[in-house]
Amino acid sequence: MRGKKPKERKSYVLRVENGTLVEVTREVYLEWYQSRRRERYQNEKMQKYGVCSLEGLEENGCFSVQSDISPEEEVFKKIYIDKLREAMENLPEQDAYLIYLLFFEEITVKEAAQICGCSRKTIQNRRKKILNKLCYMIKE
Repeated sequence: MRGKKPKERKSYVLRVENGTLVEVTREVYLEWYQSRRRERYQNEKMQKYGVCSLEGLEENGCFSVQSDISPEEEVFKKIYIDKLREAMENLPEQDAYLIYLLFFEEITVKEAAQICGCSRKTIQNRRKKILNKLCYMIKE
C-alpha cells in the first residue's frame, strides 16, 4: 500500500451500513481504506473528464456492445471449452505447463525457452506437437 499508513492501534473498527461498529484486523482495515481512496480518485476523474465507463460510452453513443454470437454458438463454445479443459487435464504435467505459459500467461517462446532451460526451436516443436495432440483429443 502506497502513501501514509495509519499508526498502529490496539484495535481496528469499521462502521458498516446500518451504523454498527465491527472490529477487524489491521490488514482488512488498511485494504478497506485503500479501496475508499481508489473510489474517491475515480469519482474525481469522472467529474473532471466525464464518464469513463463502458456503460457511459455506450449511453453517449461512442460505441455499442453487440453480441453477434447466437445462443447455439455460445453453447458450442462452452462445450469446446469443457473439452479443452478435459484434454489439458490429460496432458503430461510438463506439456500442460508449457501450454499454460504460452497461452494463458502469454509469455514469448524465447521466455518459455529460458524458463524450461532449452532452445527456442525445442519449445516451438513441443508446442506444435502438444497442440496437435490437443486437437486430436478434442475431436475424439
